[in-house]
Amino acid sequence: MSTVILTTVGTSLLGNIARAGIGKENTSEIREYIYQDPAKASAETNSLSRILAEGDRVELLHSDTEDGRWCAEWVATYLREKGFPTEMFKVQGLAYEAKGFVDYGLRQFVQLLAGRIRQTRREGRSAAINATGGFKAEIAYATALGLVFKVPVYYIHEKFGDIVTLPPSPFGWENNLIAWNTDFFDWIDTELRPTAEVRSRVGGLPTEISLLLEEMPDGYTVLSPLGQAYLEAFRGELEQAQTTPIYLAPKAKRTWEGLEPATKERYRKLLERLRLPNRAASSELKSGGGDALGFPKGRTDERVFYAEKDGALYVFALTHHGPEYERMCQEGFYWRDYSPQDFTLLDK
Repeated sequence: MSTVILTTVGTSLLGNIARAGIGKENTSEIREYIYQDPAKASAETNSLSRILAEGDRVELLHSDTEDGRWCAEWVATYLREKGFPTEMFKVQGLAYEAKGFVDYGLRQFVQLLAGRIRQTRREGRSAAINATGGFKAEIAYATALGLVFKVPVYYIHEKFGDIVTLPPSPFGWENNLIAWNTDFFDWIDTELRPTAEVRSRVGGLPTEISLLLEEMPDGYTVLSPLGQAYLEAFRGELEQAQTTPIYLAPKAKRTWEGLEPATKERYRKLLERLRLPNRAASSELKSGGGDALGFPKGRTDERVFYAEKDGALYVFALTHHGPEYERMCQEGFYWRDYSPQDFTLLDK
């Protein structure tokens, strides 16, 4: 399968031609310089020449500066002439000004890179991150995104000049903090929120959320770049998980169809979370035993009883705390009481 190589772009080409005595306006000399020794010309052409394989596509993420755009255009020209489809993306706000860089540019970089990973997966292609060029902070957050999205990350080792590969992490990351507080994370990510309002809202939430926030000097609080990375990774997981089919038993279907819109929305979000691959950690076998697990453990008033079979989820009941819930916990649910045709695919 071909790969989309998501590449951060810096300005090494500009510095290298300057040291070679070539001006920015000397296009023929620049072209010759790049083609003569791509490994020497820039960090991007150096790393890509070692990574790219036939059929790969390159996406260049460059800073919001004239120098960044100029370097990206030359790298793109070289790659296209070599037969690799190449597209350029500007990271809004990623510039040399310290305040904009920290408060806005890095978060925009995280959002853009995460969005390109998700789009690549929608297209049925694999993604890899080439984090050789750009600001050092870009490289750090690109590496973090590679770990949470489980895509390989490449970069050139400065001392040895060799490609270093960080393979996709075999371990999952804990997404429960975001999964069970999506309303807050979606709220703060929608627009700038005054710090006082954020402090009021976050007061009743887990204290760990504060570690993913950043108070800005102008009186607003936003997600930190790391917080943005975790949120984007969670959204990617949630998007992929929605392909898991859910089937409703007759009782669950009747309950679903009779719900008021606001209540149905709460159950819809709960079923979205049920599809996440780490659902077992938030599930438990109730006292009555049986084949169904209760989900989730002690987080919301809404509850479901479900079982997993052949890559699909089967929901036996939608319920909430109260006498009926306690009765279901004691009685349990068993496959022997159902046949496959009893279950109906949940409409999205």
